[in-house]
Formats: sequence, structure tokens, C-alpha cells
Amino acid sequence: MSEFKGLLMGMLIVAILYVLDRYLPKWFGTIPGIAFLLLMVYIIFTKDQSLLTKLTVLIVGEAILNGIWLEALGDRKKKASKEIEKMKAKDLSKNKEEY
Repeated sequence: MSEFKGLLMGMLIVAILYVLDRYLPKWFGTIPGIAFLLLMVYIIFTKDQSLLTKLTVLIVGEAILNGIWLEALGDRKKKASKEIEKMKAKDLSKNKEEY
């Protein structure tokens, strides 16, 4: 049951990070990645586990966090370009009405 609880907690954290990355400033996405890196460096030096396991968790975790951040940045860029296109279309229609 504890593995399932850990999986649910991880999914909840990922969902929260995705929502926060969408609505907070762009630079916010770097904070979870840096915090995770620092946590993993601490764990590497203090826990007695396989170094390969720790490095795997570090690489996969960073890939997931950075993937969420990059996806949110891409979504923001798409949204901004759609808004610009709408504004251009309004300007063009306004200019046609003036002539």
C-alpha cells in the first residue's frame, strides 16, 4: 500500500507543478528543478544506497520536472501567438472598415 501512496503523492505533485507552471511567471519552473537537484545531492551523500539508483532517480526526476516546465512554456507561447493572431485579424478588419 505504501508504494501506491507514494505513486499517488508523486502524481499529485506533478499535477500541482503543471498548474503552477502554467499560471506563475516563467522563471518559477526552475525552482522545483533546483530544489530536486539539491535534495538528490543531499541524499547521495547521506544515504547508503546504490549510487546507480540515486543517479537514475536524479536523471529521471530532472527530466520529468524539466519536461513539465518546457511543456508549460510551449503552451504559453502557443496561447500568446493565438492572441496576437486575433489582434492582427481585428486590426485588419478595422482597417478594411475605414477604407
